[in-house]
Amino acid sequence: MPVWLITGATGFLGRHVLAALGEWRTSGVEVVTLGRRCPPRGTFQTFLKADLDDPASVHRAIGVAAPAVVLHLAGQTPPASPEQFYRVNTLATVHLLDALRARGGAARVVLAGSAAELGPVELADLPVGEDHPCRPSESYGLSKLLATAAGLAARPPLEVIAARIFNPIGPGQPPSQAFGRFAARLAEGDPMPLTVGDLDIRRDFIDARDVARALIALAESGRAGSVYHVGTGRSRCVREGLDHLIRLSGRAVEVKADPRASRNAGPRDSCADIRRIAADTAWRPRVAWEQSLADLWDEARSRSRLPLTA
Repeated sequence: MPVWLITGATGFLGRHVLAALGEWRTSGVEVVTLGRRCPPRGTFQTFLKADLDDPASVHRAIGVAAPAVVLHLAGQTPPASPEQFYRVNTLATVHLLDALRARGGAARVVLAGSAAELGPVELADLPVGEDHPCRPSESYGLSKLLATAAGLAARPPLEVIAARIFNPIGPGQPPSQAFGRFAARLAEGDPMPLTVGDLDIRRDFIDARDVARALIALAESGRAGSVYHVGTGRSRCVREGLDHLIRLSGRAVEVKADPRASRNAGPRDSCADIRRIAADTAWRPRVAWEQSLADLWDEARSRSRLPLTA
């Protein structure tokens, strides 16, 4: 039975990847998760404890699992120090790849990259394709780009594919990200002030469940040594999403702009060209933007035990 090894299974994307794999686990695939913490009880996978900071523990775990497929989702997202980004995103990926090489067997590896690898892209170049030059302007984007480069430098029997993910949203989105923070604050009740950054920036927001399906599709039929953009092909304004969450909540909200929060907002617009993944796999984004926000709000409300509003 082939083993699919998942790192970062306790994270935002990881929970949705496990759910997607659970839908077809009867197809003869064994799922093994690797990390410092076991995913919630009741899930179907086998757990191997290992620290990606510790090469010896990663080598031992890879030797036990002998994976045919690896979905590497573990990583550090902002905010964090540059040292954390390079340790968790770059070095941890190198440790994982080294362990797979040392084992000597064939394995397909899908790395969860980020649109931040690209850096600012001119509006004339949007939607942006995979061959566009990468010039990351922040340590997070550079740490992810270095991880991607390490993966694409791998040689057979490793087959490495990089999924450059744009802006995932949906249930489970952490409060370190804008819509996750908005939903958590709105769930606290009203009246309330909500401090925000630049609401006019645009991003290619894609549901995390669609991202999970994309990662699985790339593991099955992506081309080794290739980068794939994972998005919707359309950008939306942050203000539009906040307004929708406020309507869903029924809360009385005073929105306050914080100029300091806008200083590191990144590019004004970001949008993925997804023709490559569409051509090489059967994947297409399916979950509507409104559904992503509704499910994000429902989960935030249930965690706070707020009553359902009309």
